[in-house]
Amino acid sequence: MPCPPEVRSSTTTRSGSWRRKKASAGPRRQQKQGVEIRQVWAENVDQEFKLIRAAMEHFPYVSMDTEFPGVIHLPSKHHGALTADERYALVKANVDALHLIQVGLTFAASPSSPPALAFEINLSDFDPRVHRHAPESVALLAANGVDLAAHRARGVPASALSALMMSSGLVCNHNHGGAVVTWVTFHSAYDFAYLLKLLMGRKLPSSMADFLRYVRVFFGDNVYDVKHMMRFCGDLYGGLDRVAATLGVQRAAGRSHQAGSDSVLTWDTFRKMKQIYFPKSVITPFAGVLFGLELPAPAHQHIIKHMPAAAAVDNHNNKKLVVRIARPPHAIAAAPRIAALPMYS
Repeated sequence: MPCPPEVRSSTTTRSGSWRRKKASAGPRRQQKQGVEIRQVWAENVDQEFKLIRAAMEHFPYVSMDTEFPGVIHLPSKHHGALTADERYALVKANVDALHLIQVGLTFAASPSSPPALAFEINLSDFDPRVHRHAPESVALLAANGVDLAAHRARGVPASALSALMMSSGLVCNHNHGGAVVTWVTFHSAYDFAYLLKLLMGRKLPSSMADFLRYVRVFFGDNVYDVKHMMRFCGDLYGGLDRVAATLGVQRAAGRSHQAGSDSVLTWDTFRKMKQIYFPKSVITPFAGVLFGLELPAPAHQHIIKHMPAAAAVDNHNNKKLVVRIARPPHAIAAAPRIAALPMYS
């Protein structure tokens, strides 16, 4: 499926050297241990997207996270009892009704490279005084430094961000049938749903099949959800912070529940997971699968054939210990494709 004509935009030509672009720094940034999180507001968004276009030439691996005002529609039964279609219906109901607050993007040169640059894009559309939201989720964001008053005053309108993303080469960018960008995420059904709604300028598709088709159209085939990959990594479980701690990964910059910082942590967690659990394995069988929206597919049944023995981490000295295959091949092949955790954890 080609990029829909109503949202298609000509990709801006990338020009100028990376070093020259990098020198034109924006007014606000967070930096720690060599990782830079650039704060993007309405006053500098055009300049920052010039930097993003330049960065893509050198750093085609992008880890992504979003922040949004919680969920207001809850399931009528336990999440573990939901089908994939029911999970998607829940995602759609919430995303259609709510507004995006932040988008975090982290760029890296290769699957094993450290993060080179990160952006935290602050949107202006959400106003808790008039828009629906989960109060506890908004309070959590505020407690972690998200200034919603500043977002309303200085943030980037969703329509402007949509146009900039469409012209940046980040999305709808395919090279002879293959995606130019590789996306890395954590528990990302909501993340992609919010971005898809923003890029298309309308509510999400009615069916999960159409949603996944549009994710592929906009973001390509090389989409990895760390939460899905964890199912093949022994005893790893929990949210991003817990998984990172288990792997001995420290937050390199920023704070939890901020999209830029979480996108950096997602990337560092992904590359540590790959180093420990899949050091010589091809991970392409994991591509294109979003946690919680998995479809039964025979393509995933051969993953274990290419896996080495599963690895575990000794958190006291962060040493890699080769232990055992977590589950026998037949158990993984027969594992249910729908996980039992909430889509928004």
